[in-house]
Amino acid sequence: MDPKERAIRELYDSRARRDWDAVASLLADQVGWHEPGEEDHSGDFRGREEVVALLEKLVAVTEGTFQLELEAFLNLDHHSAVLVRWWAERQGLRSEGREIAIYRFQSAKIAQVWFYNEVSNPDDFSAVFAFS
Repeated sequence: MDPKERAIRELYDSRARRDWDAVASLLADQVGWHEPGEEDHSGDFRGREEVVALLEKLVAVTEGTFQLELEAFLNLDHHSAVLVRWWAERQGLRSEGREIAIYRFQSAKIAQVWFYNEVSNPDDFSAVFAFS
């Protein structure tokens, strides 16, 4: 298995276990995490601590229901593109969709990630992932 794919699979496994120390260990110190859109969690996040805090908050606001399922990989020399199916619930609403995540690696660590979402229902997405 490609080492980048192995690291990404470990990232998603660690997120599913809510093992935030393991998540942090896979990220570069100054990792860049780029979430699209206009939502509370959208924007550019920099640094291991800021990214892990974001991931923890996404689990908290979705009442622990946020799940991710890896579907396909395309691995290049320094990048991996991953097709991911995701879903989450909050107060009786369900949001689901797919995304393409582009990972860039440096020194065997995740250095940058860009996400491109395909959301099934934008209103439910906003409600489920709202920080307030």
